[in-house]
Amino acid sequence: MEVFFVIAQAVPPSNADGWAGVVEGRGIELTIVGMAIVFSALVIISLFIAALPKVLEWLDPYLPKGHGPDAPTRDEQTTLEEEKVVAAIGLVLHTELQKVLQKPD
Repeated sequence: MEVFFVIAQAVPPSNADGWAGVVEGRGIELTIVGMAIVFSALVIISLFIAALPKVLEWLDPYLPKGHGPDAPTRDEQTTLEEEKVVAAIGLVLHTELQKVLQKPD
C-alpha cells in the first residue's frame, strides 16, 4: 500500500482544466495506447474466427462424430402424424366442451 502513496507523491499536482489537464496528465498517450490494445484484441478475434473453419477441418478426424439432425425415419414420421391427429381431436373436444359449459339453461 505504501507503494501507491509513493507514486501519488511523485506526480506533481496539476491545476490545469480541460485539454491542458489531459495533456499534462498524459491522457493523450493513455488514450492512444488503450485504442491500440482494443484494436489488437479485435484483430486477434477476427483472425481466430477466420481460421476456425480450417482448424475444425484439420481436427475433424480426431473429434468424435455426434448425432446430427437427420431426417426422421418412417416410424418417427408416422408417430408425428398420429400426434397431429390426437392434437386435432383434443382441440375439437375442448371447443365442444366450452360450448356446452357456456350455454345458459
